Amino acid sequence: MTGTRHKVWFGLLILLIAAMCPCEALHAQTQKIRISLSSRSNTNTSYYTAQAKGFFRDEGLEVEFIQVNPRLGAMAGLNGDVTFTTSFVSTFRGIVQGLPMKAVFILLKKGIYFLMVRPELKGIQDLKGKKLGVTAINGGDHLIGKELLRSKGLDPNLVQAIAVGEPALRTQAVLSGAVQAVSVSPPHDVLLQQMGLKAIAGPPEVGVPSSGLFASDRLLRENPQTLRRTSRALLRANRFIEENRQETIRIMAQAVPQSPEAAARSYEVELKALAKDGQMTDAEMESLMERLSDKKRPLDEVRDFSYARLALKELEAGK
Repeated sequence: MTGTRHKVWFGLLILLIAAMCPCEALHAQTQKIRISLSSRSNTNTSYYTAQAKGFFRDEGLEVEFIQVNPRLGAMAGLNGDVTFTTSFVSTFRGIVQGLPMKAVFILLKKGIYFLMVRPELKGIQDLKGKKLGVTAINGGDHLIGKELLRSKGLDPNLVQAIAVGEPALRTQAVLSGAVQAVSVSPPHDVLLQQMGLKAIAGPPEVGVPSSGLFASDRLLRENPQTLRRTSRALLRANRFIEENRQETIRIMAQAVPQSPEAAARSYEVELKALAKDGQMTDAEMESLMERLSDKKRPLDEVRDFSYARLALKELEAGK
């Protein structure tokens, strides 16, 4: 009888602990997920922060970041090689053209880029017939590079875009003279200025989103809890970034090679564009679709922010 009573009390104690704990990790086995990043840059600060402050861990998630070429991110997500891809422009364009994926979380609604040129170039018109180094043709930095050229009165068609790759490779290309200009986000603009290059345009007036999460339709159907937990961790990270400037700068300087001064500047000019609710409006999504693709799909086939909304509601309720 005594043994039975002990078992009952033990069971009640476990239920009480589970009810008191806001974190699902106590009653859910830790889940390993992989998130593909296009490059190591400050646009990924929300992910770095969620990892460094334990927000992923609090949600029962063990996260591995993998650097993947932007054009391959979507296929990696569809094949199950990664859980989420963050390559925004190429993935979004692929979805509009029919890929069975959706945008599920938005981090930066507008990427901050600067057009950096070699020191012998005196002005924007000197770029006629020259080469612009980009991550990938028609990728995010290329589209914004063209926007910056156009904003300064130069037809982008007069500048040849060369696919070079991630920021470190673009830096090498412009320093060696293989290309004469690059479109880069912080802190790479500051690093290039320190190497003698100069910014002749930026940041963009319109721009395109530079950071978000995309998931396959299969993941949405079969593992919605992963989406909910990941969204909650990222919303907590965004709140932390907004409220803790110095600690965020420290995390940035550890995640991406840069000085504290460069990280601080990036915090001011780039992270102010964080989407605090993880979403874009229907009007913003429609506009983005028109800019990035000749085709159109119904919005319900392109985005699903229901998990971001649920996570936001839970955080606001203190769950």
